[in-house]
Amino acid sequence: MTISAIAVHGATGYTGRLVVAELARRGVTPVLVGRDPDRLNTVTAPGAERRVADLSDPTSLRAAFQDCAVVVNCAGPFAIHGEPVIRAAIDVGAHYVDISGEQSYVMRVFDHFDEPAERAGVTVVPMANDGGFLADLLAAVTAARIDPHDPIDEVVLAHRTGGGGGLSRGSGRTALLARDMFAGGGLVYVDGRWRADLPATCTAITFPGGPAPSTVAKAGFAEIATVPRHVAARRVEGVAEITFLARLAGLTPDVVERLPESPPEHLRTAGRFTLVAEVTGRTSRARGVVEGTDTYGTTAVVAVQAACQLVVQGACQLVVQGAKPGVLAPAQAFTAGPFLDSLTSHGIRHTVETG
Repeated sequence: MTISAIAVHGATGYTGRLVVAELARRGVTPVLVGRDPDRLNTVTAPGAERRVADLSDPTSLRAAFQDCAVVVNCAGPFAIHGEPVIRAAIDVGAHYVDISGEQSYVMRVFDHFDEPAERAGVTVVPMANDGGFLADLLAAVTAARIDPHDPIDEVVLAHRTGGGGGLSRGSGRTALLARDMFAGGGLVYVDGRWRADLPATCTAITFPGGPAPSTVAKAGFAEIATVPRHVAARRVEGVAEITFLARLAGLTPDVVERLPESPPEHLRTAGRFTLVAEVTGRTSRARGVVEGTDTYGTTAVVAVQAACQLVVQGACQLVVQGAKPGVLAPAQAFTAGPFLDSLTSHGIRHTVETG
């Protein structure tokens, strides 16, 4: 398979380097984009073109993305740095993928960039990561197991992490900016509206292998901005184990700035994550689970898989045929089941059960 030029913006960051390495593993030589030419030269990518661009200079961004089929944006926090990159990608007619996880940012992307992207004939898919992207696909395949004649009342999306993992300084800065939103629980989708003033109805959930239900609380995960766009449910909410929320609440600027630029590899690869989707109809229910390790490595795989499929589009079963351009949820851009299946070789497993 020949892949047209894929630009990696933020290639010098921790996740950006993992994305570049994943592209290289697939035989793809990317265009590396960043603001510091010296740091760009430290990225291992034989044969890669390196282009300097600054977020404050739209002309430089457009020049950097010229002749690229897809832009993969790895430079967060996205609530601060994301929108200029989307705008430049649309301006040059490039598809766009990013690894964001901020719920409010994802909502803004849909609100502000859907029409410009559609006019330009490009596809924009935010949150191509280990969390929101996989949760969105999981919600789609789980909801598909509900009797089509049984209206879906509720979708609950639950997250659990453990086993190490570590946090990079860049991720810590993003998490710090999103801390208050997470503390407030973010949005719940109810009766056709996203609302911030409602609590979660789910207070406990049984994760795989757990001896008993875990206490959970409302959390502002990004997929709450996307799932209602393709799953016809009365209510969609996100929850997380309270231990995760407690760790997030403990972040301070001093703590974040003491974090390493990259977590030790043994901690990164030891980290585990679990996503659960519980979909309830009036007379039926289904439960889906995604499990994997290495959240950063998984994010790189997901982002690269998404970018490569946007390039080949009609030649690939992973892309939704006939999907309109614009800002799309993962399950609107990609066929959820086959995409999840394609990740099995990377240690990412999913199951769906009914009853």
